[in-house]
Amino acid sequence: MNIKGPQSKTKYLSGCISLILLSAVTGNVQAQESQDVEQIQVVGTPVFRDRTATVSPALAYGVEFFQQFEPTSVGDMLKRTPGISFSSDVGEYDAPQMRGLGAGYTQILINGRKVPSSGSDRAVFVDRIPAEMVKSIEIIRSPSADQDSQGVGGTINIILKDGASFEGGNARLGLLRFDDNKLRGSGAFGYSGDTNNTAWNVSASFQERYVPKLKYERRYEPDGTQKEEEREDDVRDSDDVSLSANLTYMLSDISTLDLSANYVSTKRQEHQTETVWEIEDGEFLLDEITDESVDIDEDSYIVGAIYNTELGTDTEWETSFNYSRITSTEDVIALAKGADDDPWEYDGLEDLDTTDSEILFTTSIKHMLDGGIELKTGIDGSRKKREEALIEFEVDSDSGAIEGIDLEQTYDVEEKRLDGYLLGQMSFDNDAQLELGLRVEHTSRSISSMSISEDTSDTHINPSAHFSKKFDDDNTLRISVARTVRRPDFKQLSPTIEFDEPEDGDAKQGNPDLKDEVSLGLDIGYERSLAGRGIFGINAFYRDVTDVIEDVGVGTAPGGGILFSYDNAGDGSIWGLEMDLNKPLSDNTGLFANLTLLDSKITDQFTGRERRFRDQSNYIYNFGVTHNIPEWNTSMGFSYQKQGDSLSVDIDRDVELSYDGNLEVFVEKRFGDDYVLRLTATNLLNAHKIERFDNYDGDSAAEILENHINRNIGELEKEDESASRVITLTFRAFF
Repeated sequence: MNIKGPQSKTKYLSGCISLILLSAVTGNVQAQESQDVEQIQVVGTPVFRDRTATVSPALAYGVEFFQQFEPTSVGDMLKRTPGISFSSDVGEYDAPQMRGLGAGYTQILINGRKVPSSGSDRAVFVDRIPAEMVKSIEIIRSPSADQDSQGVGGTINIILKDGASFEGGNARLGLLRFDDNKLRGSGAFGYSGDTNNTAWNVSASFQERYVPKLKYERRYEPDGTQKEEEREDDVRDSDDVSLSANLTYMLSDISTLDLSANYVSTKRQEHQTETVWEIEDGEFLLDEITDESVDIDEDSYIVGAIYNTELGTDTEWETSFNYSRITSTEDVIALAKGADDDPWEYDGLEDLDTTDSEILFTTSIKHMLDGGIELKTGIDGSRKKREEALIEFEVDSDSGAIEGIDLEQTYDVEEKRLDGYLLGQMSFDNDAQLELGLRVEHTSRSISSMSISEDTSDTHINPSAHFSKKFDDDNTLRISVARTVRRPDFKQLSPTIEFDEPEDGDAKQGNPDLKDEVSLGLDIGYERSLAGRGIFGINAFYRDVTDVIEDVGVGTAPGGGILFSYDNAGDGSIWGLEMDLNKPLSDNTGLFANLTLLDSKITDQFTGRERRFRDQSNYIYNFGVTHNIPEWNTSMGFSYQKQGDSLSVDIDRDVELSYDGNLEVFVEKRFGDDYVLRLTATNLLNAHKIERFDNYDGDSAAEILENHINRNIGELEKEDESASRVITLTFRAFF
């Protein structure tokens, strides 16, 4: 068979994966039905995602599903789950995007509760959360009324280890090797116990994350003649330290108190050198060399308490308090020179300080009514405070002496939420369940910058309905309808001006009058259990989104470029199909695979043409095989991840982003029941991230827009970025 062109190859590959997913549902079921599940589930045997009992659509993955590939962070774990992509630099997995949607569309929870973020876009960088702290991960596709409605794309709930996770101790030592022969280490220790009426867990981990990258940027005339080339050498070097403790105390036969504390500290150094050549008549002429160093210190902690008790035989009351805080400092020094033998000159000096904290209080009562109806009502209250200060220094180019300070890019936000909900659930007609809910969310926000202050408030009434029907022990149908919200990020709201964004000479100014995006979503899913161990799921979804927030060009920037702002640019729709399969091929061999096909539609505010939502991939897939050799106490396996192309449109450019696939393998050797030696390798195919730019020129925003609409391209650009392969040797011990 001849497969021509990248689009045909993509369609062919997607079709093959779909065929594997669908055809495997019925295969080998009879051969597995007689096996004893308890005897199969031992160390080294295939581990699959968990089957959930919730009425709403959700996927659950225990840490065992990820552990064989030795992920260093939650980002490394999530890249293997259905429908989650990343648009970060190659080799890094920081802000997950459910259903391929950009930052802010995915909500991140820890133990079911909101957490602050260092970024203004409300996106939580999960690569800062060590995998060693995690007990399980839930992928919530459509929320119930007792869950925050934030998250049009969906919600990821990261559940941390507690005293009930396991009993005893464990330790890990790891060594990582990179293509440039650099070595980095990692280590972790955890211990859990259960004494009388108390269960407890303590853990600590240290890991060094290292990402060396190489990028080439090539710029061309519209006829394809290359005019400039830039080489960028970039190294990201991070140290993460985490501490975690959990205590669960049985106050009585009907009451429990759960206390938890988690701390993560990240120290990160980024060093980037750019060398630019102009090309004339095929000859490379050195134009400029720049050197930029960034030091980042980030500390975050979460403390919480949950009290649960029974009020009579049919009523349960739970109340909780949670405080979280993240502080981040980012210092940047930029140098430049025109030739190798020229002296370095100071080109820039800036400091970014961010503090983001949130207090969350919840209380709820769950009551069983006559007829098997469960009724839950509750109130959630929170107060978020965010302070962000970007200080740019004017420096003497020779000495670096500070000559002036720009403090205008500073803002403070206080956001208060008061949410109430009512949720009812009932069973009927032999294994059918219906859940109806209503959540009311009121937000008041005060944002100030220098002498400007804006106060806004908004209230959303978000209904939800979830229905599930178990036809038998193996087959379940789910239908869900829910209203969700995406709130603007803080820089989009702040009236401050960001200079040199998105390009040198441009600027961006926030819009305090932005409205929240609101989505009405539908999910229809079917799930089939395969011999009680394997599982197949398929889910179709649709989201109708109003008041979509996008960049708009509003005038001329102080630097002579374009002044951008943000506006509710219009309405759009998102839809897709999600399939996942976890299947034992034999007692010792397991297959996991998932495929998500995505599409969306919105009218571009610049060109008037229809396109997909910004940064949304058109497909995402993962598959892998694990195999156990019991007589050798050895296991091995591989995992492959790939996401499709995405598009981003600005007034002066169109950007197409594509990633190569990532191949990972592991081999593990077990020594008895208590020791494991594991060798893993990732990015074995030397994956590249490629961005293609169509740039449009003009002397004014109106002229640039006219050239964009008429596709009069002023410059073509291609960026090709690659990162190192990583080989990891890990030793684990249990005691």
